[in-house]
Amino acid sequence: MVTFRSLGTVEIRLPAGGLAASLTQPKRLAVLLYLGLAEPPGPKSRERLMALLWPDADSKSARHSLRNALYGLRRTLGEAVLVARGEGYIGIDPGAIQLDALELRRLLADGRWEEAVAGWTGDLAPGLHVDGAPEFEQWLENQRTALRRAVNEAAWRRVDELEQSGGASLAPAARRAWELDPANEAGARRLIRILDLTVGRAAAMRAYEDLVAWLHRELEADPSVETRALARELEARTDVGGPVPSPSPTPSTKPTAGGVPVPPVVGSTWNRGTKRIAIAAGLLIAAVLSLFALRYAGTMQPRSAPDSATTQSVGGLPLPMRYRQDTASYGSYLRALELRLHGHNLASRDSFAALAARMPSYGPAYAGLAHAYLVNVVARLTPAAEGYPLTDAAAHRALALDSTLASAYVALGMVEIMWRWNLPQARALIDRALALDPNDPEVHMLRANWFRWSGEGDSSLAEARKTHELDPLDRGHSNLVARLLFLTRRYPESEAAYRETIRNYPASAVAYGELSDLYRATGRPAKALEILRAGARANGDSARAAALPPATSDSQAARVFADLAGREVREVEEAGRAGRSIDPRAAAFAYARLRDADHTLRWLNTMVLEHHPQIPVVLFHPLFDFLRDDPRYKMWEAQLPWRARAPR
Repeated sequence: MVTFRSLGTVEIRLPAGGLAASLTQPKRLAVLLYLGLAEPPGPKSRERLMALLWPDADSKSARHSLRNALYGLRRTLGEAVLVARGEGYIGIDPGAIQLDALELRRLLADGRWEEAVAGWTGDLAPGLHVDGAPEFEQWLENQRTALRRAVNEAAWRRVDELEQSGGASLAPAARRAWELDPANEAGARRLIRILDLTVGRAAAMRAYEDLVAWLHRELEADPSVETRALARELEARTDVGGPVPSPSPTPSTKPTAGGVPVPPVVGSTWNRGTKRIAIAAGLLIAAVLSLFALRYAGTMQPRSAPDSATTQSVGGLPLPMRYRQDTASYGSYLRALELRLHGHNLASRDSFAALAARMPSYGPAYAGLAHAYLVNVVARLTPAAEGYPLTDAAAHRALALDSTLASAYVALGMVEIMWRWNLPQARALIDRALALDPNDPEVHMLRANWFRWSGEGDSSLAEARKTHELDPLDRGHSNLVARLLFLTRRYPESEAAYRETIRNYPASAVAYGELSDLYRATGRPAKALEILRAGARANGDSARAAALPPATSDSQAARVFADLAGREVREVEEAGRAGRSIDPRAAAFAYARLRDADHTLRWLNTMVLEHHPQIPVVLFHPLFDFLRDDPRYKMWEAQLPWRARAPR
């Protein structure tokens, strides 16, 4: 078999083991590379090859040049490598030539991250340049970029796997991931934190120094404010070498104080996707983040806590009088909350971070910052692998300053559930928060979430009802009750609850969308379509309403929904081809609406890899009922990391 090495070098070895030294003409190499890698796979049109590599030649000259190139390839590599399909098409026989870039693609497609990273030896066909063929040059550059980006992502996915399994090679894998893309400071900060936790502070500081040296050498630049702050945090700590264990606070242990967590800078590999995917992410935020919906003091119902005369509550952040006496800090705190309330998540995070930096002893600033990081992870504004450790650090810092901040335990509980998948530890943190404030609706919201991850739908619903009783004015709590009624198949009660929410909050986009899902699940697509139109009109989105044509029958509405699902899938696929980040939850739901089992299962696996907060919804949602008997789905569900550890 002929071996074609194209990654990091260009080298062709013949079956006998010798090098194909005579194959040096760029256009012959270009033909071979294009036939091997151009998509879709299979034979390529001779006309296409001529237009790609000899665009300025007339038809006769281009055909003659292509014929000469193919003749040269056959003479050097043997007749078996190139296969003709009629007179108009030419391809390669994959059984006669092994192309390393093609094998790398297979490893990436199979999710074999470690092997893919090991197989990466450099850019595709470095130094190959074909004069007078700009379209081929652009194609080659696109291939180089796509492979480089995919390998970078695979390297960090391997780090994710090792973090979850506790693999001993975590630190080297993180180092390799950063070395593949050293300009990615977000990745560098993650490496520094991993080294600090697993090897020790000295190793973490050496990694920081390596980053500084690379930036100075290659970009003549300094590290970002965020990276410098992380280095100062490490330098200021009093420990001397050795790995630092990951803190797990319990009622009997008090976390040690750390430095000020700072907002992350999202690297170029973290793209927020298409407009539709962003809309889906917005609905996801509304569905999950009422848990973090910090509100102004005074909007809560009166509490029976013994310090109610001296404590003002802000959505699960009890603020004793001592925190309100510093009016400047308290005012900054409330402004950060106001930004959150209006959906300015990044600005809210930055405001909490600024308050924490200015007033490092003000505990609520760190508790608010911990929740801000969580919000941005769920909103896909910050990668989970960076946002959850930042949440953890901020919450521990808050508790080091004030061990009675129930909201900090709530944030830590969410990290344990959604990042570490450690449900027993999460339950201990929830119980601690509940003991501190038994009437905090946010704690009961977290308990509802915990029960849902544990697969206990009825218990989750009971906690959601308790949340709504404690704070009936929050439409997020109303939606949660309606949603859990839907997921536990109590459709008439769920419909009534959504209808009540819509009456009370006519512009609740989430209620309209989820009520539409309910109607579709119960075989009423015409009503589902009409409620979507009503929601668009209620929210002033006339363009969206116009794009949803009225239907006079269920069959007509079903066709409309099929068209919408097909459009969503095309947008997901287009985003993938363009290298944009895709919300795997949105993709899984889109393919499930088309009952495409293969692609749905693929995106369910991606949800697990990305620690997606909506994984438990799949376990209950009727949209996925068509998969329940599929052995692959049963295996996926059985292998969810937390299920074997969850209390029964």
